[in-house]
Amino acid sequence: MAESPTTASEPTSSGILGEVETVGVQPVPDDQRTMSPGKMTIVWLMASASATTPLIGALLFHFGVTDMILAIILSWLIGLIPSGLFSEMGREVPLTALIVARKSYGTAGAFLFSLLFTFVNMGWFGLNTAVAGVTLSAITHVSGSLWFWVIGVIQVVLVLFGMKWLEYFYRYTSVVLLVCYGVLAYLLFSHYHVRMPAATVPMQWGTAISTIVTFSILAWTYKVSTVSRFARPASDAHGKKAFFFAPSVGIMVSVLVMGLMGMYSQQATGNWNLALLGAHAPIWGVIAAVGVALAIIHTNAMNLYPSTVDLLVALNTFRRPSQWEQPIATIAMGVLGTVLAILGILNHVAGFLDVIGDVIIPFTFIMLVDWLWVQRRQTPVAAFFAQPRTGHDWWSWPAVIAFAAGLIVCIWGGDWLPGLFTTVLPLPVIGGLFSALIYAGWAIPRLMPKTAAPQSEG
Repeated sequence: MAESPTTASEPTSSGILGEVETVGVQPVPDDQRTMSPGKMTIVWLMASASATTPLIGALLFHFGVTDMILAIILSWLIGLIPSGLFSEMGREVPLTALIVARKSYGTAGAFLFSLLFTFVNMGWFGLNTAVAGVTLSAITHVSGSLWFWVIGVIQVVLVLFGMKWLEYFYRYTSVVLLVCYGVLAYLLFSHYHVRMPAATVPMQWGTAISTIVTFSILAWTYKVSTVSRFARPASDAHGKKAFFFAPSVGIMVSVLVMGLMGMYSQQATGNWNLALLGAHAPIWGVIAAVGVALAIIHTNAMNLYPSTVDLLVALNTFRRPSQWEQPIATIAMGVLGTVLAILGILNHVAGFLDVIGDVIIPFTFIMLVDWLWVQRRQTPVAAFFAQPRTGHDWWSWPAVIAFAAGLIVCIWGGDWLPGLFTTVLPLPVIGGLFSALIYAGWAIPRLMPKTAAPQSEG
């Protein structure tokens, strides 16, 4: 069983190699925990502003713009507390969520989830790279395979330098991204007949909110602590509320703005992908290409980075961390994700997306119950790297059973009460809450102090 020191080893190389991030799964040293709430908001604003985010506008097009906005606001309210708690988790213990999950699910359970989420994030990386390649190929009339590799290499190089340089990149390219998509929006409204999309079918709140939360905020939530471990520690009370709100605000503002763009583009042109407007004019094409490339790189960096860290968590189950394993894993995962894009992951996206929310949301909600009421936010960092000694250390069966119960609800709940989960309640959220309640019902009574029996008078 691998062990970890209480602080990460520092790179011994100088120059550009000295800037490569090698912290891996180890606790982030205090001198690297400097991210402010504003910087965190920008990170999540840009990570959520993918070139595929406007697809939400097409998926909800038949519900109309007013109900889509309301559904996005409700989705933000649902995801606000989970994402805020994970933000605080990373500030309280500077570790990635899958390391903390060792106490929630046991070391073996966390290992399996680490492998699963490694490939989920790599799948997202391949999916977004494929969208970028197809879109840039249409805009520039250059082979898509070339763009796959160009985008893939840029993303890998960026992630090699870790969260410090990712934050710089997000901050200083955010204005460029906003300008590019602002110009594309101007092109849409000035060259096409645009009108407010109206509802064509009765609103189905359960379906709409399920689409949004699994596409955005609750799909991102467990990754929030992977970023917030680089934020100012929880002992620094300054800006605590801002740190709590920063991830959800950044994620959902992007969803709202890009969703509106996608819906209006769908209405005016018949295609949600606003960037394709640049395919018919050289200057517009350059602007669109830059915007799409930045949007993809922003989002995919936050897919490749957690994919690498999750893989390292799985490896750390059996071996001691080494200094250069993070950059090696980044390169390997980036190449594999790019190959998936070239092999046509876009042709299999429907089934891939269906699985994500069913797994991630129950996993996330159980972790929060365990962190708040079982660990009580007090587990020392070293305990997460201690060698398992009992069966419970390897497998937390109550958590595993609660997760399985929630997963069953997520997959088959719609067959039991289809009307309820279509028109009223978001099924993945209900499945996650069901998991959390089962786990809480087992764990919390066992942690309550036992009161002595009253003595009879006599």
